[in-house]
Amino acid sequence: MRPRGTETRPVRPGDWRLLARLWPVTRPYRSALLAGVGLMGLGAAGRMAGPYLIKVAIDGPVVRGDARGLALLAALYLAVQLGVGGVEAAQTVLLRTRGERILRDLRTRLFAKALALPMARLDHTPAGTVVSRVSSDVAVLADLFSAGMVGVLGDLILVLGILTVLVRLHAGLALTVVAVFPVLLLASEWVRRGMREAYRAAREHTSRLTAAVHEHLRGAEVVRLFGARAWSLERVRDHGEANLRAQVRSVTLQALFFPLVELFSALALALVLWRGAGFAAEGGLTFGALVAFFEYVQRLFRPLRDVGERINVLQASLAAVERIVGFLDEPAEARSGRGRPVIRGGIRFEGIRFGYGGGPDVLAGFDLDIPPGESVALVGATGAGKTTAVHLLLGFYRPRAGRILVDGVPLDEIDPAWMSRHLALVPQDPVLLRGTVLENIRLGREWVGEEQAVAAARAVGLHPMVEALPRGYETVLGEEGAGLSSGQRQLVAFARALAGEPRILILDEATSEVDQDTEARIEEALAVLLQGRTSLVVAHRLTTVRRVHRIAVLHRGRLVEQGAHADLLERGGLYRSLYELNLLRS
Repeated sequence: MRPRGTETRPVRPGDWRLLARLWPVTRPYRSALLAGVGLMGLGAAGRMAGPYLIKVAIDGPVVRGDARGLALLAALYLAVQLGVGGVEAAQTVLLRTRGERILRDLRTRLFAKALALPMARLDHTPAGTVVSRVSSDVAVLADLFSAGMVGVLGDLILVLGILTVLVRLHAGLALTVVAVFPVLLLASEWVRRGMREAYRAAREHTSRLTAAVHEHLRGAEVVRLFGARAWSLERVRDHGEANLRAQVRSVTLQALFFPLVELFSALALALVLWRGAGFAAEGGLTFGALVAFFEYVQRLFRPLRDVGERINVLQASLAAVERIVGFLDEPAEARSGRGRPVIRGGIRFEGIRFGYGGGPDVLAGFDLDIPPGESVALVGATGAGKTTAVHLLLGFYRPRAGRILVDGVPLDEIDPAWMSRHLALVPQDPVLLRGTVLENIRLGREWVGEEQAVAAARAVGLHPMVEALPRGYETVLGEEGAGLSSGQRQLVAFARALAGEPRILILDEATSEVDQDTEARIEEALAVLLQGRTSLVVAHRLTTVRRVHRIAVLHRGRLVEQGAHADLLERGGLYRSLYELNLLRS
């Protein structure tokens, strides 16, 4: 699925309304933002006072030779400029600090959205793309609330104020300056239109480059093993070249904008000198007013140039906002149950049909009834639907037909947070996060205390290994559990599952990556884990399969056999074939 907002298309007026989608994020900081706008207006008034004081000085004390009056005006001019500096410093601090807080809140909201997306959506989205939304796309907005939207507003206040003063000084000469504007605006719009398209393409290629780097670094072990470094480097280089072309185009168009403004600024100043001299000679304009007019025109094009630069920020921001809004608009996980029944652990799959995306059914009429406290192993050839059944029970996907009941209550009607307190998963590849061993066992569950976590570690045979670490349970693990062996990481996952005292336990190939020495440690713990809990076990090891109450054999998405190990061997069906083909390992 291609993320929304990545298509390259011309700018439309409605696109600017995307910025309004960020307005709710600013709610806690609106008073500060409005105060910043007020400071901008005050700063603009101070800037406009300078040329007018020069006019007053030339037409008054300078003409009269009044040194004392000129000194007073000079002191007033200096005081105004100092005041403007203080106001602008306060405005910058106020707006930038609030802008950073807004970006922090936006990152949090994006990450929360990523956690709420359906697993089907995440399965088809490279992790680097999600990272790009949360980090680099938000980083582009860093100047949006300071140098972007609010900055444009401040510049527009200054431009309108200067135009008002020019008209009051001399309306005819002001019209001469204004006549330059339409041509400047048309030329600027042509450049900005291309810049918007270039920025959008640049953001898309940056996202693809981030995703490619993330993907190839995660697969570095395989890349090195198969001698594919050159191929991997070429793939990343191709994305880098596409990103470079898009960035060069945006920089080139941006470079054209500033000389364009300077050209029209010079044209306006030449017209002021030419026509202003004529008005002064006719007595319709004082010399002081002409000097002030010249100063105002110079200051008029400065914010116009700044507006262009700020609009460049907005153009880049719009491309990022478009992608962020598209991500926030993604439909969240469909489960919205509110029920909190007493969970005893009974599970029933009724007529389940399910396939991934628009593909064929992986489960085609799957039925299985597990009473509370019973352990059932799911076995079958690769692709039979074992892990799919587990993912449906976990609520990662919704079946196309049929339903799953927990103690007689449809799974969709149970509060997901409530269900997660009574259910635990030990996957084939355990997920460990950067943090201490204790934090990885507790995993943010406030109802799992330290003593409970340590007791779970003792039960699964992890405790001696943790005690041997430099800081015991407070030892900080690296990314993905760096610092532990694969067997130790799996034992942490076992301790995590046991610590929450779940009523339903799911083991998805949980011992497949464990060496024989480590497996011997957890075999005794398995008896503790399975006792008194409803357990659904996906396994290929006979040692695990023999431990459960019942074995359910899947074939092409259907339950074809069930029973104890010895009984199934005696029947001579599919289970015996799997056993004889060595698909069930000892």
